[in-house]
Amino acid sequence: MATEPHSIPAVRPDLPANTSAILGVFGRSTLWIWVDRGLLSIGTLLAGLFLVRYLGPADFGHYSVALSAGVLVAVVMDLGFTRYAARAVAATPREGRSIMSLGLLTSVVLLLGEMVALVVAALLKNGYLAVICAGLILGNFARLHDLTGAFLRAELRSRAMVLGSTISRLGHIVVIFIVIGFRLSVLDLLLGYSLVAVPALALRLWQLWHHGPALRELSWRGFWSVSRHAWPFFSFSLSELGYSQVFVLTFSFVASQHEVGLLSAGLVIVSLLHQWASATADAVLPLMTRLYEAGRIRELLELRSRILEALLILSIPVVVVLFVFAPQICVLLGGKYAASAPVLRILALRAPLWILEGFLGGGFLNATNRVAGRRNAFAFALVVLVILTLVLGRIWGPQGAAVAFWLATFCILWAYIRLCSSIGGELRLASAFAATGSAALVMAALCLKLSSSMFWVLAIPPALLIYFAVLFLFARTRLLSAGRTLRECLVG
Repeated sequence: MATEPHSIPAVRPDLPANTSAILGVFGRSTLWIWVDRGLLSIGTLLAGLFLVRYLGPADFGHYSVALSAGVLVAVVMDLGFTRYAARAVAATPREGRSIMSLGLLTSVVLLLGEMVALVVAALLKNGYLAVICAGLILGNFARLHDLTGAFLRAELRSRAMVLGSTISRLGHIVVIFIVIGFRLSVLDLLLGYSLVAVPALALRLWQLWHHGPALRELSWRGFWSVSRHAWPFFSFSLSELGYSQVFVLTFSFVASQHEVGLLSAGLVIVSLLHQWASATADAVLPLMTRLYEAGRIRELLELRSRILEALLILSIPVVVVLFVFAPQICVLLGGKYAASAPVLRILALRAPLWILEGFLGGGFLNATNRVAGRRNAFAFALVVLVILTLVLGRIWGPQGAAVAFWLATFCILWAYIRLCSSIGGELRLASAFAATGSAALVMAALCLKLSSSMFWVLAIPPALLIYFAVLFLFARTRLLSAGRTLRECLVG
């Protein structure tokens, strides 16, 4: 497989010499990213449940389309700088200042244009267009938040992200309850989100003062140099964007806003699992980058194998809970979302593929400079996704769109397995899925049995015990290996 045209200079060998100690670094970094994206997201998620109930499927569908439009424009204007920074700063810190300078410049220019568009939409009294413009502004701030986060993760300073994220999360919760309490609109909600993003972003920029913008970096030559090096990451971002965001927009062409809202509700519920998987990939990326650039391929492959095995074993119980108890979980959003249960079940079955895609792609393939191959996989899957979404979404509505999403993700994972094999080390995913799948079936059966005689939440702990007991009986080596990996992540 071809690698990228730009080879980043080798980094100094500043990681520990053994895999156990590297797992300790990974564990600490992952812990803080999980706090940033997982623990802090719980409050926002709970508040978001009230928001979803307040908006209803139609307004929530409008809200989702605005967010998708904001992400679309932000990714296009990002030019791949965020993903490039996540790897480049880990390998060559001196490139950080030019990336930061040009990233801030493009955001300021974009923000001015978005604010003008919002004013024009308000003067024309076009509410739909105004909401889309507010979504574009929010997407711009979210892009800067991601860019600064990429710098901190690349420097193994994940703990420093938590304070800024705390400010942002608390601000979102306050905005949600103000909107609900005063019966405000979707436009007010998005503008409130943008307002509370400012102090959090200011704190992040202060933490990265050593990468602060410099006028000497703002030249066409510097812009062209960084853009050229970031091109593989930018082209991948475009293909991934089409896969993740254009999916909702494509479905909106063949469905009502109500059906878009039902599909979006299922995506929101599984978002925490996705956050957990992406946090793991972001934590492991700077470590794998350093190992790859230093030529420590054996440690790199061992790290990949051990983390992948632990991720798979830990994620399957969450998938079972989402699948079995989908009706009960969807009712938490309100009776209007009961029809989202079949969508959630399909998305739950997709979750293991999503986790593998995030870790193998966002971690291993990015670290080994196979971004072009990853981009090609997403581009092919995008074509599959758009066609299947239009066809299956028209026939079966949100369930058909969810099936299209599942099939497209499988195409990506299949391409990833081939890319990983070109570097070395067999993944052995078939045997891993066979072991965890058997335990998952037993767990699901017990969940269904117990939930008929008790409250569904109380059925989860005994079902978990059965899951790990079955693994201990029939896949003891895998379970003990995963346990050793988790222990070394904590104390290594």
